[in-house]
Amino acid sequence: MAENEFTQIAGADGQHRTYCRLCEAQCGLVVEVRDGQIEKIGPDRDHPVSEGHVCIKGTSFAAVTCDPDRVLTPLKRVGGPGEFTSVSWEEALDDIAERLQAIVDRHGGAAIGSYKGNPASFATLHSTYGALFLKALGGFKNFNAVQIDTGAKNLAQELVFGSGTDWTFPDIENADMLIMIGANPLVSHMSLIAEPRFLQKLDRIAASEGVVVIDPRRTETAHRYEHVPVMPDSDAWLVGAMIHHLFEAGLEDRDVLEARSSGWEQLREALKPLTPELAESRCGVSADTIRSLAERFARTPKAACYGRVGTNRGRFGTLVNLLIESLNVVAGKFGRDGGWITGLAPIGKAGERPLHPRYGSMRSRIGDLPLVLGSTPGGSLAAEITTPGEGQMRALFVDSGNPVLAYPDGEALSEALEQLDLLVGIDFYINETTRHAHYVLPSLTFLEREDITDYWVRNAPRPWVQFSTAVIEPQGEARHEFDIYNAILARMGLPALFSDPEARSNEAPGLMEVADRMLRIGPFGDQFGENPDGLTIEKLRGEHPSGARTAERFEPEDSWSRVWTDDAKAQLWHEVTQAEIARLLGETDKQEDKLLLFGRRKLGSLNSWMHNVERLVRNEAPTLMMHPDDAAARGFFDGQAVRISTPTGSVEALLEVTDEVVPGAVCYPHGFGHKGGWQRANDLPGVNINLIASSRPEDWEQVSGNVHVDGFPVSVEAA
Repeated sequence: MAENEFTQIAGADGQHRTYCRLCEAQCGLVVEVRDGQIEKIGPDRDHPVSEGHVCIKGTSFAAVTCDPDRVLTPLKRVGGPGEFTSVSWEEALDDIAERLQAIVDRHGGAAIGSYKGNPASFATLHSTYGALFLKALGGFKNFNAVQIDTGAKNLAQELVFGSGTDWTFPDIENADMLIMIGANPLVSHMSLIAEPRFLQKLDRIAASEGVVVIDPRRTETAHRYEHVPVMPDSDAWLVGAMIHHLFEAGLEDRDVLEARSSGWEQLREALKPLTPELAESRCGVSADTIRSLAERFARTPKAACYGRVGTNRGRFGTLVNLLIESLNVVAGKFGRDGGWITGLAPIGKAGERPLHPRYGSMRSRIGDLPLVLGSTPGGSLAAEITTPGEGQMRALFVDSGNPVLAYPDGEALSEALEQLDLLVGIDFYINETTRHAHYVLPSLTFLEREDITDYWVRNAPRPWVQFSTAVIEPQGEARHEFDIYNAILARMGLPALFSDPEARSNEAPGLMEVADRMLRIGPFGDQFGENPDGLTIEKLRGEHPSGARTAERFEPEDSWSRVWTDDAKAQLWHEVTQAEIARLLGETDKQEDKLLLFGRRKLGSLNSWMHNVERLVRNEAPTLMMHPDDAAARGFFDGQAVRISTPTGSVEALLEVTDEVVPGAVCYPHGFGHKGGWQRANDLPGVNINLIASSRPEDWEQVSGNVHVDGFPVSVEAA
């Protein structure tokens, strides 16, 4: 085979079509392989959606797959944190299963928990089978990024539309105006929206009625478009005042409110005190700007308001997201062309209510907080381990994640991990979390496994689906997480993942066999022959190796058919909404001597786990951004070492004096401060800013369990 020909044989010389699994864009890639090794990664110009677009992270991923610091054999802890020796898979799996069985026999399944990190959400059915593994052991403590990333939005969607997983997102393919709050897509690549060519879409919108970026920092995106500076953790005041003005000015869509929503009168009454003038005193945006923004939004037929991670991690994350969803409904943008819509996942039957635990049906052992999507509040991980009593955690699986850096008060979590009877890491690296593990098991990178775009393409303005074969053979002794979990279950005499309990045979179904079944019964599937034009994995592999468009678009009006509330109407009033508006209106001003700390993301970073790639981090120099007025008031100068403190702890950082941040706030990127088994990452400057965030349940948002890691008060002094 000529090396420039396309192939689907893992490790074969030539070009391999695949797709990136680092963010929601999932851009098409072409990987050149020679002698079983990756020579080059570039864009797939035949991809039906990315059309040749790709970013620096995707084209750099071979550096992760072939990293000399990568874990390629099972490792067993033999001393202190980070001290390991290689062992066989048989020895590791036998011992893990034996220890697990002893824990289950003595303490029950409630003593076992799991943490699944960001990469799991881009791997085929990973979150599903990870939860099934824990359930098979009798466990239910699922830790992940929900309460540090999307939990407030998940909850808001569930309360307003009846589903926490039918994501709402803007129809940027057709919109003429877009308001973005706490989002920086020029770095994040349009989080929660699967659109590789988002920049062209945003530029088109900006040339029409405008892209408005509401953020405490003049971000990369705000530089390009229209920036409205706002104080951190104050978005609820701004959005609430916009809704207030829509009602006051008679700009609400009364037809939609009366026919397709409930509770709008209560919302209108509750927001009457939240005038633009009051909001100005709390968020720093002038009353005139608030009114003008609300009127522009209402009078632009094709418009949407979109919030991202910056709206999820403050004191009022759920309320902000409830108000964003409500603003889109009140202004008549939900289910409208160019507005606020939902989509369809290609996997599983359409038209059925999503199967996740209803809000309020489960509560956490630590803090007695309601669980969102059945996810245990992440800030409680250390306390779950150290707090005695029924359900105390004795074993933890950390799958593709690094909670010591991701969660608040990482030092306390590091100490707690040492108390576990069993800690198993499944990862590419020995990171700040897995260095405490009893075993680290090597897993596959996305270039070494088959996958299908099973989840995030439900949020695609131009929907598609793609199946990818493995590009190269697994490096070293790395194995698929699905196979690792099944091997442990088999040793414990438990049924395989996805096996049929009614079947006479306990033969384990393959992961892609399960995915194919779910694709075939899905909205774009062949329905097992009943729809000859429908998709199967075989058809995707043979006829559409670069992916297939499933539709020109998700019909906006169909979004109303995916409203799963009891009366199929948008619920704009709930006891949570009532209580949170009352709490907002009753809050006092912040302490004047404190600054509000919020985070930012770097273009070459993906949380923390790509910090070992030289090409991505060679110029990283994390700084604490501070406005010149705040620096002058404290006698600080650019480049000075400063100490940032809270009641939880303190860290030191270098100061960057810049007017890119609003007065009264400071900004520092997350994911730094490495001390794992990855040498390049360890050499990076910077600190783990989450060390000074609180892990006390009373300091989190009580309705969602979201930790408070954006907009919390800090003291800054000379180091």
